Amino acid sequence: MNVELEWSTEFIYNDNSIYTNGSPSLLILNYLLPRKEILNRLWKKAKSKICVDGGTNRLYNFFKNDPTEREKFIPDYICGDLDSIKPEVLEYYLKRGSQKKLLYDQNYTDFQKSLMFLNSLEGDEFFEKNDLYVLGALNGRFDHTISNVSTLYKVPLNKHVYLVSNESIVFLLNRGNHKIYCFPKYEGPTCGLLPVGVTEANVMTSGLKWNLDGSFPLSFKTIVSSSNAFEHPEQEINEVIVDTDQPIYWSVELKEDAF
Repeated sequence: MNVELEWSTEFIYNDNSIYTNGSPSLLILNYLLPRKEILNRLWKKAKSKICVDGGTNRLYNFFKNDPTEREKFIPDYICGDLDSIKPEVLEYYLKRGSQKKLLYDQNYTDFQKSLMFLNSLEGDEFFEKNDLYVLGALNGRFDHTISNVSTLYKVPLNKHVYLVSNESIVFLLNRGNHKIYCFPKYEGPTCGLLPVGVTEANVMTSGLKWNLDGSFPLSFKTIVSSSNAFEHPEQEINEVIVDTDQPIYWSVELKEDAF
């Protein structure tokens, strides 16, 4: 297979990952943030840090027992319609240098509006090139989770957007050939390929315990490749190749004791 895009979650474990694209940004949405080790690393890696409306409350409350540490995590921007952020939280960050950006259009979610805002900051070329890490997108209300996951369909085809939680990382593989670098010490072995938003997807893989050969399409009416696993969890790096004729989501488990 001729690989078109390469992916890696090494950014979670390594400050100097060779797989990082451009200058990453960090978005914080309105749900539970991952553990401190993850927040620390992504905060340090991100060139731009953006809290999206109620996500600002989440960041503020994350340090409720350590106000001194809170001072080290001041976002560059706070954006959205700002109907969820607490006034005292907004005032706290504005006094410390955060900029406020009101985004009123109710035809879009705050996540979608924050992406458009980030695009306006970076310009089309760099927006597509730079990696994006998103916290607070998974595991909350089911309708919010589905909305957040579906938003990945609305970014440029070659942009790397990673949805990060304590339990897993999710990203969208668009139509084509992909190589995913996996690190069994920190993630997996459980992983999955999920045909969300398409009728069916014909997928071929290598590097998985249960590889797909394209002879049986993935769909909600037939099967999804959940609870799959890396082929060689004993190796430091596993390379998973995915060739798909439709967009498909990759999900990988994060190990709780890996940090």
